[in-house]
Amino acid sequence: MPKVVLIDDDYATELIVQRLAHRGYEAQRIGSADAAIASIPDIVSADLVILDVIMARPSSSDFTKITGDMETGMEILRKVREAKPALPVIVFSATTDQDLIESVSQIPNTEFLSKWETPSLRDVIQRVDRRLGRSQAHTAQKCLIVHGHDDAEKLALKNYLQNTLKLSEPLILHELPNLGRTIIEKFEDVASETDLVFVLLTPDDIMAPDRSSNDEKRRARQNVIFELGYFLGVLGRLSGQVLLLHKGDLDLPSDISGVIYVDITGGVEAAGEQIRREIIHVVS
Repeated sequence: MPKVVLIDDDYATELIVQRLAHRGYEAQRIGSADAAIASIPDIVSADLVILDVIMARPSSSDFTKITGDMETGMEILRKVREAKPALPVIVFSATTDQDLIESVSQIPNTEFLSKWETPSLRDVIQRVDRRLGRSQAHTAQKCLIVHGHDDAEKLALKNYLQNTLKLSEPLILHELPNLGRTIIEKFEDVASETDLVFVLLTPDDIMAPDRSSNDEKRRARQNVIFELGYFLGVLGRLSGQVLLLHKGDLDLPSDISGVIYVDITGGVEAAGEQIRREIIHVVS
């Protein structure tokens, strides 16, 4: 399992570590220059390092020559290069200092990636894959489960995907850290790294149109319908990457013809073969 070490004092970059782990990497973040300097032997045991430049200066008296935060990452890079000259390093920084960017680009086995260009998580992961010679085709497909109030069905689906179909552990949106993001920003980040979305439509809410009888009708939670629309827009209605699983007697959206529906009223296991057939072109 390839090992990647990320050195960055911005906690939000934990998301990169999380995505790398889902892609089959052994990934860790070192959150300060002091910790990085103390961990050089562990850092150089990695297959690749992602390094920020602008970090608080180390507190050790050995680094009094560092006069600004922008020099901190360069000092760490120097120590990494002394220990292992050929180790691939991606300098991932918001610096706009063109002289520094040019000098980084001239260091062997080192490349610069600007945070200001706001690369997507997929871009960062693909950059790592390219540096390590890994093909995206050989990484595990990542699944997302969108669900309402039926926790039992959610867990049954998660178990089936992970343990029967042998897909990577499915993501569940509310279980992911917010990291200061809005809900839409979470959608955007997750969608950039998601191959399959399973939308659980379960009869959670009571509905009745105007002037109707009092007979109860059911529909899925409105947040589930919203998220369904979002992922259909991002991944494409005809991509086959969005699969609707519906349970029981409920009102189904009528304006998304062509989207795959699977009835799981009898349980996820009972509908398992149909689920497998519908997604095989995506995971093969």
